[in-house]
Amino acid sequence: MRIWWQSSSPIHRLHEYRNALSAHLDAVRRPETSIHISGVDEGSMDLHYNAVVAMNSFGPGGVLDKILQAAGQGYDAVAIGCFLDPAMQEAREIVPIPVFGMGETCMLMACMFGQRFSGVAFHAKQAQFYDRKAFEYGLAARHIPFGNLGIDFNEVQDGFARPQEMTAAFAREVRRLASQGAEVVLAACATVNAIIHREKMREIDGVLILDSNAMLLKITESMVDLASAIGLGASRRLLYRQPERTALAEWMRIYGMHAGQSQTDVARNPMTTLAAGSASVRASAATPR
Repeated sequence: MRIWWQSSSPIHRLHEYRNALSAHLDAVRRPETSIHISGVDEGSMDLHYNAVVAMNSFGPGGVLDKILQAAGQGYDAVAIGCFLDPAMQEAREIVPIPVFGMGETCMLMACMFGQRFSGVAFHAKQAQFYDRKAFEYGLAARHIPFGNLGIDFNEVQDGFARPQEMTAAFAREVRRLASQGAEVVLAACATVNAIIHREKMREIDGVLILDSNAMLLKITESMVDLASAIGLGASRRLLYRQPERTALAEWMRIYGMHAGQSQTDVARNPMTTLAAGSASVRASAATPR
């Protein structure tokens, strides 16, 4: 099984984060699962601004472009390692493989482990984005407004070398959220989660700290199994109805998607590769087991 893990940051520049994430995912993956960690080619670290998230998501070399590359290169699924779920719905519309976002996955799973959930973002502005996502996903009755650490994404990176201040702030926020009724709290950023997991923060005063990175990976592995076993995939009725192949190929040409990928089939004929991937998924589901 081959899973493409897509960050919304230029993770190739964030060595401590990439190393911690790689070690974490390697520890929980199945023995037969291989994981490719990808970032955006270029991007700002000001990820508490919606505009930056959008530009990192939809430009050439961004999240959506990378997901198209993953599908074209024959990966079995994509896990979007960002709690804002950038380009998730758009990707589901145009690729044949399963695509899962950290925010949606972990919020839905949190509902299985407690009556009400919340999370801790790194920035107050970002926490509001997460609250909006909870409403978008229909979880208003189970959701408590997210807390935050009061820092930006660059300052989050300091937590790898000096975690004490971050973990203390995280624990304070968890206790505050618990006083409002939260039973499950999410470390609401893959980077923050990498530090919280490394520091072995699993529970605080009875509140479950859900490991967002591990949860996303294991759900993605399971959904690949279901895609293979019973053909489970996104509904194509309305929200994820696919465009015509010729239309998608034209969009990719107009917007310069798959730039710099000439060594792969997807650059030479992306829609042929995507169509082949879709046929492979259907054939796998139809094969008697």
